[in-house]
Amino acid sequence: YLSGNDECGELNQSGRSDVNILIVVNPKTKQILLINTPRDYYVNVNSLKSGIGKDKLTHAGTYGIDVSMETLGALYETDINYYVRLNFSSLIEIVDILGGVDVYSEYAFTTGWESGYEMEVQQGINHFDGKQALAFSRERHALEGGDNQRGKNQQAVITAMLKKVLSPTMLLKANSIINQVSQDVETNISQGQLNSLVKSQLKSGAKWTIQSVAASGTDGEDYCYSVPDMPLYVLYPDEEVVNSIVELANIVEEGGSLESGEALN
Repeated sequence: YLSGNDECGELNQSGRSDVNILIVVNPKTKQILLINTPRDYYVNVNSLKSGIGKDKLTHAGTYGIDVSMETLGALYETDINYYVRLNFSSLIEIVDILGGVDVYSEYAFTTGWESGYEMEVQQGINHFDGKQALAFSRERHALEGGDNQRGKNQQAVITAMLKKVLSPTMLLKANSIINQVSQDVETNISQGQLNSLVKSQLKSGAKWTIQSVAASGTDGEDYCYSVPDMPLYVLYPDEEVVNSIVELANIVEEGGSLESGEALN
């Protein structure tokens, strides 16, 4: 679970999660599925602290990252084992340490001052430094698809970062990179697990298939567990889309191929 909040400075254990991306990984078949879930998704928030109540996904983070993981795990019918938590400062620092990233944009647009950095984005591949990658990830007012397209853009940045990290040049510098970003990332993935993944990739040199999908829904207003006194804007989940995402996640977990949509023998 990749969780991102709209803060700078030190990471907090709890707080609204404005970026919610599940990364389903099968290290044997080299398949990665990125699942973006809108922050306003109206879901059951599962928590020992709060019981079960309908709320925006972003509010689940206020009860702790474990609650966000439980909530998304229930939505997509899967167990989420690990998490990575970032904020604005984290993303800028990591992208700069990687030497920038090459990000594919579906559309040409201009980011506004609200994104933190004004720039022209071209359709196709753009090379971004940390501030530019963050602005691309934050912008929504200039996008016809609004928050939905912003979610896709965030996935594009994550995809670019994964591709950069998986390159032989970066893998050889892995220990140094991990040490540099350790202060900017909160995670329950151990150093030993990271080292094992790096060694495995260096040995195999395998190519990975990365696919992105996004949950969608219908705009509305409803009462939320954490703010019970007045209706708030929410996004009601499209159950058919959620079910199709569950099927894709199962293909990856069961050793199938994202490219063919079929299980591998």
